[in-house]
Amino acid sequence: MSAEHTRNWSTLLPAERPTGQIDQAFQLPEIVCFTLYQFRCALEHPSSYVTWRNDIYQILKVHKLHRLIDPGIARPYKDSPNARRWQEMSIEVRRWISWNLNPILVRMIVKEIPRAELADEFMLGADTVLRELARSPEQDSGDVSDGLFSLIRCERSDYSSARQFVHRIMEYYTHTLNMKMGIPPFVPLLLLLNAIQRDVGEAFVNERYDQLESMNNVAQDVTKEHFENVYFDALEHLDSMGQTAEEAFHPLTE
Repeated sequence: MSAEHTRNWSTLLPAERPTGQIDQAFQLPEIVCFTLYQFRCALEHPSSYVTWRNDIYQILKVHKLHRLIDPGIARPYKDSPNARRWQEMSIEVRRWISWNLNPILVRMIVKEIPRAELADEFMLGADTVLRELARSPEQDSGDVSDGLFSLIRCERSDYSSARQFVHRIMEYYTHTLNMKMGIPPFVPLLLLLNAIQRDVGEAFVNERYDQLESMNNVAQDVTKEHFENVYFDALEHLDSMGQTAEEAFHPLTE
């Protein structure tokens, strides 16, 4: 009989070290134990992204699913015995993460990383997009003034592509929201349309101006959602003209 055949746990067993190569499929739970739907960890504003990401990681770690969102850890081979289970769980974790994000933030991520169907791809997209928008809403007058002037002084000529400019307008407007400055969304909308006319053509811009003219009160009727839709329309139009996300998004960090 083994010397460890005892119920005396005053001396713990030594930690079991993993053998073999560790990949994202290592120690995954059985699919029937997958209960992440019971947890809620919502992110409404990019300013809270760092804290939210850590909360997401800790929840997944409890379920031994945290490796699925780490692109630095290798994925399993497709002929691995755990490959199918890994894929199913990665997709489910990606859906769960999306469920815990404001829909506009999800749209921004998948717009830049359209093939982000798996958890690590989606989280990499979140890191790329949302970290650019994350900023603590400091309330001192200097910071508020800087946020306002950054928005109204944003000019198309300062960027090598229209896509960079469109992203920057959204970034600066998001900062004003985080700082609770109360800037009406028709302000960045007009800045955007006026600046990109040469890039997207008069027809695209005039169609949006006609929508504004049909409103009773532009200052009240242009909602944040309306501006967001024009933002995505502009990106899609630039896509159709051949200006891809890959060539334009990364320089946003300059």
